[in-house]
Amino acid sequence: MRFVIKIALPSPYSSEKERVSSVLRSGMPAGVLARPHQGIIAALATVLLASRLAQAAQPRLLVFLHVAVKQRAFQGELQNALAGIDVTAVGRIGDFDRALNEGADAVLTLPLVLAAHGLGSRLHGRHQGEIDEKYALVAVDTVPDPARVQTIGALDLLGREGTNDFVQKLVGGKRKVERVTKVEDLLPLLQMQRVDAILLPSRLVAELKASSRLNLTPRELTSRVELPALASTGAAGDPIVRAVSKLPLNLSSALGVDEWR
Repeated sequence: MRFVIKIALPSPYSSEKERVSSVLRSGMPAGVLARPHQGIIAALATVLLASRLAQAAQPRLLVFLHVAVKQRAFQGELQNALAGIDVTAVGRIGDFDRALNEGADAVLTLPLVLAAHGLGSRLHGRHQGEIDEKYALVAVDTVPDPARVQTIGALDLLGREGTNDFVQKLVGGKRKVERVTKVEDLLPLLQMQRVDAILLPSRLVAELKASSRLNLTPRELTSRVELPALASTGAAGDPIVRAVSKLPLNLSSALGVDEWR
């Protein structure tokens, strides 16, 4: 024996006449009059599909950069500044690799990351005419000696092996590297004494000091790292190149850049 259970959903209208009048004013298809709940669901599905198709038609920009704000907030600021472009900002190398495999029309990241993925740059960030910037080792109480630092905290740019190589080239010699995915995660490494020093762009040291009670002591390194660059990776890469070249100064400054060319 089979039992069929029917559930009647409550109507938002006080009378059938009110429902028909409301539907006619909204311009919904006539089928909604006969099957109101199915019609509403179908209308919502149509709107959602149209939204997804419109988003898919937009040029897609993938961003992999470590900044002093949350990635979601950073993505929102970029999205607002780059009208008509679908922006995805990630802070983990694994997320970057997956998003890159899924497809993007342009990629904004450090040139060393582009090179590791076989990509060339179409647009390069500069600061006061220079294409690279200084990095610093930061310790607590005592200025770190690069020759004596054994354990270093660093942002994960290229996975374990790639980031290890990056740190060792900057500092010189083999060191143990503790990788993190956020700028704010560097400080706990010092607080918990898990590392002798942390490595980051010199421009971020002031913000780090302002957010900590630790007596942070930096030492700038002689080696420099290239500023962010943009690679065109898809058919709609050109409009993204043009848009990023006009990125507002407040956003570019967060990346250490004052002009793009």
